Amino acid sequence: MIHRNLALLRFTVFAAAASIASVSVAAKPAPDAPPPASTQTGVIAFRDDCTGLLYAMRANGSGRIALPLPALPLPGDRYRQPMVLDVTTRGPLTVLYYVGIDRVQFIDGLNQRVLVDHGLFAVQVNDLGGVLTPDPPVRLSLPQIAGVDPNAARQGSFSPAGLVDRLALVANSTTASVLMTARVERDVTSKITSLSDLVAVGDLYSIGLQDPGFPASNGFTGYIDYSPEGDGIVASIYFDLWRVHLAPDNTFLSAEWLTQNTDGMAEWNPSFSPNGDRIAYTAGRITSIGGAQDPDIYSLDPASHAATRVTHRKNKGKAAGARNNAMWSSDSAWIGFSAYTGQSPRQSPCGSVVVNSEIFLIKANGSTTATQITNTNGTSGEAWPSWGW
Repeated sequence: MIHRNLALLRFTVFAAAASIASVSVAAKPAPDAPPPASTQTGVIAFRDDCTGLLYAMRANGSGRIALPLPALPLPGDRYRQPMVLDVTTRGPLTVLYYVGIDRVQFIDGLNQRVLVDHGLFAVQVNDLGGVLTPDPPVRLSLPQIAGVDPNAARQGSFSPAGLVDRLALVANSTTASVLMTARVERDVTSKITSLSDLVAVGDLYSIGLQDPGFPASNGFTGYIDYSPEGDGIVASIYFDLWRVHLAPDNTFLSAEWLTQNTDGMAEWNPSFSPNGDRIAYTAGRITSIGGAQDPDIYSLDPASHAATRVTHRKNKGKAAGARNNAMWSSDSAWIGFSAYTGQSPRQSPCGSVVVNSEIFLIKANGSTTATQITNTNGTSGEAWPSWGW
């Protein structure tokens, strides 16, 4: 995951409304639209920005559980930047995450925290008697490829297609953002056990077109999602969305520019609908320092490239700012997303951390007002969610 713009995206909310070329605005919410939360299925996994740990819950907002992280080797060790990458949409429901472990070491006369371990882990989440119950984490190790470490990837996406599924990852060096895929290995119970057949698809910086007019040269490069057919991956590259078409051997075939003619706007965090008809994403107007103003959720037709603005002033409800991280229900009818409510208690247990991030649901065509399904109000900060089933 690209973190150059992370602080600006998640902790700065601007008042200006985003607009985009060739984009229509979704219809005004229907006054009699039913609340979506109680009907939703599957599991949403996310990071809590208050504790810095990972959690999962049912897609109606109930049954929250902590996801187990690997054991810390020594007293005083601590977790660094755990992050949910994706949740499966086939086989036993499994959460993929990244986590690092750091330790205090005496270096150059000073005590410094140093990263001593990191990696990708899979946690299967079971429904036992109506209670979500996680298995112990399974480490998924991969060799270095194309000058990058796949085990340090901060973006990932499971392919939902075929008898043999794959995992797409993006890992970075100082000069490259490498897209790769690996085969997902399972045991006789379909539990994920390992990854194999690692293939480097290409450097996203070379696949997309750099826009020299923007101050952040790498833009929002690196957010990805597999197509439902498993034959392509949508990726944010610089300030646009591209569809990377894959050859049968999972190597690069071609690239399709999805968001042309959107000068002045950044598009990132793409998410394919399960039926393949739409791509939801985040878009906001680029600022002078390379971030994005007051982002909203949009939806794109991958065939025509026509886009629709899903969230806007009239239907955002309590989702006051930083609307981001679009994710789909299994029937492609609803979009979930995270947003700041603008409300948090003065005496929050999280101190100065911004903790009013919550998860919302909205009809995929924007015809309902966004419904808030988490209500932690300063005791937690639900961020970077992913929806699986």
